[in-house]
Amino acid sequence: MRYESVPGARQWMRQGTKGWKSWVRVEVLLLLCTIFSVASLAVYVRAQGPGDWSTYLASNGRAGFNAAETIITPVTAPHLKLHWTHTGGSISAQPVEANRLIYWGSWDGFEHATNLNNGHVWTVNLGKTTGLNCVPPTVGVASTPTVASVSIKGTSTSVDFVGGGNGYFYALNALNGSLIWRTFLGAPPSHFIWSSPAVFQGSVYIGMASFGDCPLVQGQLIQMNAVTGAIQHTFNVVPTGCTGGAVWGSPTIDEATGTVYIATGNPGACSTTETLTNAVVALNAANLSLVASWQVPVAEQVPDGDFGSTPTLFTATIGGTSHLLVGVANKNGKYYAFDRSAISNGPLWRATVAAGGECPQCGDGSISPGAWDGTTLYVAGGRTTINGQSCKGSVRAVHPDTGTFIWEHCLGSGPVLGAVTMAPGVIVVGQGTDLNVMAAASGQSLFRYHDTLSNAFFAGAASISNGVIYIGNLDMHLYAFGL
Repeated sequence: MRYESVPGARQWMRQGTKGWKSWVRVEVLLLLCTIFSVASLAVYVRAQGPGDWSTYLASNGRAGFNAAETIITPVTAPHLKLHWTHTGGSISAQPVEANRLIYWGSWDGFEHATNLNNGHVWTVNLGKTTGLNCVPPTVGVASTPTVASVSIKGTSTSVDFVGGGNGYFYALNALNGSLIWRTFLGAPPSHFIWSSPAVFQGSVYIGMASFGDCPLVQGQLIQMNAVTGAIQHTFNVVPTGCTGGAVWGSPTIDEATGTVYIATGNPGACSTTETLTNAVVALNAANLSLVASWQVPVAEQVPDGDFGSTPTLFTATIGGTSHLLVGVANKNGKYYAFDRSAISNGPLWRATVAAGGECPQCGDGSISPGAWDGTTLYVAGGRTTINGQSCKGSVRAVHPDTGTFIWEHCLGSGPVLGAVTMAPGVIVVGQGTDLNVMAAASGQSLFRYHDTLSNAFFAGAASISNGVIYIGNLDMHLYAFGL
């Protein structure tokens, strides 16, 4: 099946933010029901081999950087070529790699496991959501999985943790796709899990949003027991009875301090009391109690100008003092950087990376998470001007201390919607119909792949693992590039 045959797909490409947020509602489909005895599940252990990319943006700090990658480098990147493609539904989730398998979800409602040679291993239906007033009207799995391990009677079992397309969150056996547990988090078609999970100290953290503000729901961050799926704590962004503050992006965790960072969506009808909407929020990972927050000032807001991105942890030296920072882009086109210990004091710096607006897929603002290689921050977004030239998108290297640009790369094929991802010396972004691999030192393009299929659009992020770049496309294909 081709992408142009997906109901509403063409219209989505021409819609504003409501179209971007409205990818789906759900037909609740039951899964394979081989239920493991949760009473026998014990200690959670993070499982990741050298070079693997086992969670969204590679780590709970959401750096988007694989420091162990040694095959794809600035020297070898110009020789990349397409190895294979795998056909499924439209793909906006980031593929992850663990157990020598690729895990990826698609809008037809399936979670997939594919081996490194493009062989099918397992596929499980996790449902879809359909929204009558949303464009496109149906989306399945948009959540990027986290693959980690749980000890079962002393035996470590690899688990695929992922948000389904039907309001349920799933824990699947990562080797065969069988169901371990599932937990209902929100009633479709209003609720949808766009967020990707973080797994930390025996808990799973996931954001809850609306399907596309059609209608708005109460935004939440939910903490579940990784062994049983039992809900441990829920953080409500807005008061009960109100709507807004959706968590479109994913939770970011400072593992050293046990702090969770989220960025939230636009307010609803109770706007005067919704001080945590359109905001950066810090929570205690142990119980989701509020630590601090900062809301975008009215003067800097644009219509429907919420956060649709995921925070990135990085460091800087400011005035001779070392700071632990967290940063995130808003649809107003600004990237904000905060001291993690003093978010309520406001940004240490802000940098304009795109023209603000409500329609990211049209080129407005930025919903793209940045990447951090330990020295430099790399950010991307939509339409902008660089050296007098109009650009449909851009990638910029940013000095972490000041927010000043080290270099700027003008993109002509479309905005960057997915995250910036990296290996040492190499940056990868999807921009409209093109995959672009660039040199981190200069921004020079090293390799570009132009997708000629109908309605091709790289809406999600690439992963880089053991010499291969994996990325999905709305044209219903998963792509693998290597040497």
